[in-house]
Amino acid sequence: MHNLLKYRKAQFYIISVVGLITILYALGKSLTTSSIIDTSELALRNDFFVFNNIVEKTLATLNASKSCEDLNFNLQEFKSFAIKEFAPTFRIEYNYTIYCDETSRNATVSFNITLYSINSQIATSFTKNVNWT
Repeated sequence: MHNLLKYRKAQFYIISVVGLITILYALGKSLTTSSIIDTSELALRNDFFVFNNIVEKTLATLNASKSCEDLNFNLQEFKSFAIKEFAPTFRIEYNYTIYCDETSRNATVSFNITLYSINSQIATSFTKNVNWT
């Protein structure tokens, strides 16, 4: 009889521990799911990615050009490509001014680039010098 009583105490102890662990686990899960910040909306918005890509490809176009005429042609082609490519979702204002100095074989290009979407407007202005040696 004494062993049977110890056996039942051990069973109750094990059941109590399992029940307590289950309660703590459920409580912990309910608290952590409500404290997680949802960043999926930012990942779905690709405005900044598109804008940074346009600026990056603009700089690549500058570096790929071999003369002032080539630079003007390449920038005009890139401008028309970018406006057509992103037209359904974005409106792009892509303005630039080229100052060429053929004697020293360099150019200074000033850019004003603005990307409009339903959610945002992102703009930048910068000037870049290009040398052809």
